[in-house]
Amino acid sequence: MVVILCIAGPASADESLLMQAAKAWDAADLNTAGQLYEKALNQGGLYPSDVLVAYSRLGTVQAAMGQQNAALSSFRVAAALDPAFELPSEAGPKAKQIYKKARQEAGKQGGKLEVTAEVPSSSQPGQSFTVTAHLPEAFVPLIDSVGISVRDPSVPSMKAFTAKKPAASQVTFDVPGKTSISGASLLVRVDALDQHGNRWASNESRVKVDQKNAAGPIVSKEPSPFDDEDKDKEKDKGKSKGGGFWSSPWPWVIGGAIVVGSVATYFMTRPSDEVNVTAPQWR
Repeated sequence: MVVILCIAGPASADESLLMQAAKAWDAADLNTAGQLYEKALNQGGLYPSDVLVAYSRLGTVQAAMGQQNAALSSFRVAAALDPAFELPSEAGPKAKQIYKKARQEAGKQGGKLEVTAEVPSSSQPGQSFTVTAHLPEAFVPLIDSVGISVRDPSVPSMKAFTAKKPAASQVTFDVPGKTSISGASLLVRVDALDQHGNRWASNESRVKVDQKNAAGPIVSKEPSPFDDEDKDKEKDKGKSKGGGFWSSPWPWVIGGAIVVGSVATYFMTRPSDEVNVTAPQWR
């Protein structure tokens, strides 16, 4: 493969490295694009789809430059994110061979890197809750940490709860009660992260927080057919101070007790640090 070199125009100060890399790639300046994609990965904070594009294109450039091990490493990451990822059309014969090998290894690994989470559908105001994240055991060595973010997107002023723990097949987070604001619809996002905070996989869920009623619940009492009977029992009880059947607990045991309650059910609505590109350990 012949790498075409072009001189790209000056980048805007407001332009992200990822945008600069994409523009260089579209201009066929693949060497510059590869460098920018690597910088963007090192800078961190990329979405899973951006990470996939960055590694697939970076691997293509590395293969063209004869960096076979680095290219294989990059393609392995891309295959972990999406075992069926497509090789860029700009790739040459060398890249295609390495790509094929990475795809075969991904098939042996047993599927795609995904993060799942056990999240409650509802919570009470001021009540803490637990979120448990799960990663496939085969992919744990590729991940640096598991992070969580909890916020209500409809309340921009609300400070999000965030936390991060070392990667494992199961990671549990305790979300503090101060996050469960009355009436909030919390977006809970769990991420599989590399050491730069790039998101390799994400999972989003919703937690509905109950609307707090400061005045307390309003309880209406319907007339009961047992009211008259209860009044008669009270009269007889007053007349039988000396003992006997009505002064014993048996009438109440025989009569039984009726407990009336209500249950409210809330439904969850859901529409969810230096990367060494040459060295993720593969098992």
